Amino acid sequence: MAGKAAKKQRLGTHDWFVGALETFGREGVVGVNVENVARSMRVTKGSFYHHFEDKEEFIDRLLEYWETELTDKIDAHVSHLHGKPAEQLLALLEFIAENETNRYDVSMRAWALHDERVATVVRRVDRKRLAYVRDLFRKMGFSADQARMRSRMSYHYVVGEPTALAEERTLESRLEDIKLRHELLTGWRAAVNGAALLVREREVEPA
Repeated sequence: MAGKAAKKQRLGTHDWFVGALETFGREGVVGVNVENVARSMRVTKGSFYHHFEDKEEFIDRLLEYWETELTDKIDAHVSHLHGKPAEQLLALLEFIAENETNRYDVSMRAWALHDERVATVVRRVDRKRLAYVRDLFRKMGFSADQARMRSRMSYHYVVGEPTALAEERTLESRLEDIKLRHELLTGWRAAVNGAALLVREREVEPA
């Protein structure tokens, strides 16, 4: 009995954030309350109030966690691992797939429809993520319009993938698709000297 109590006491704020996001993903907006989250974690509400003053503080810190841990730190991590813009983009897409960091995105957007505070954070996160990817495309040599559209295509796929694909996907198949998607989005670059034509980055072998 004492062992179980000690285990509950070891729960930290991170555990509550993850528990809330997982509960929200299963139950939707109705799941965002202390009772539901505590029940899903098999702990009492007392553990919650050990870390948070009230639900409002919890939501503010949960949104901060989602924004920081699943956006800011990921971008910084990828930027330090790979120097070239094209490699950074591929590393970012693979990191998202391998760690499923986008698994809460659809739920957060559903929540944003009912709470302007959440909507404000979601809009800010979207701007950050799109700006990061758009900057990578600009560094690859794409025009501002091309970079804007390619970043949107890449980002919208990542956000919608957890729910838009009907078939079961293995990680291996998703990583293969990521490589192909990366090739389609980055395999072309703006021609030099202001020409309107787009040319392939790699040489095309003669037929």
